[in-house]
Amino acid sequence: MLASVLEVAAALVGTFFMFVASLGILRLPDFYARIHAPTKAATLGLAFLLAAVALHFKDLTSVTKAALALFFVGVTAPVGAHILARAAYRSGVRAPGTLIDEYGPSAQRPRGGPGRAEDQ
Repeated sequence: MLASVLEVAAALVGTFFMFVASLGILRLPDFYARIHAPTKAATLGLAFLLAAVALHFKDLTSVTKAALALFFVGVTAPVGAHILARAAYRSGVRAPGTLIDEYGPSAQRPRGGPGRAEDQ
C-alpha cells in the first residue's frame, strides 16, 4: 500500500516538473532562460518518473535500467545545454538586461587546431 502511494506521488511530482519545463519553454522571455527550463525541470521530473518506474517494477533489471537512464540524462542534459548556450553566445544571441559582457572578445576568438602554440 505504501509503495503504491509513493509510486503515484513520484509519478505526479515528475509529471508536474515536466509540465513546468514545457511551460518554461513556451513562456520564458529569451533563449538562455528557455534553455534553462528543460535542463533543470525536465531532468528533475525524469528523476521522479524513473523513481516511480523503479517502485512499480521492483525487479533488479528495471531498477538498473531506470538508474542508467537517469545517469545518462543527468550527464548529457547539462552538457547539451552548455553547448547550445555557448553556440548561441558565439553566434551573437545576447541576454536582455545584461550590462557587462565578461567573456568579451576572448569567447569570440576561434580556437586553433590541436598542438597550436597560441592555444597552450
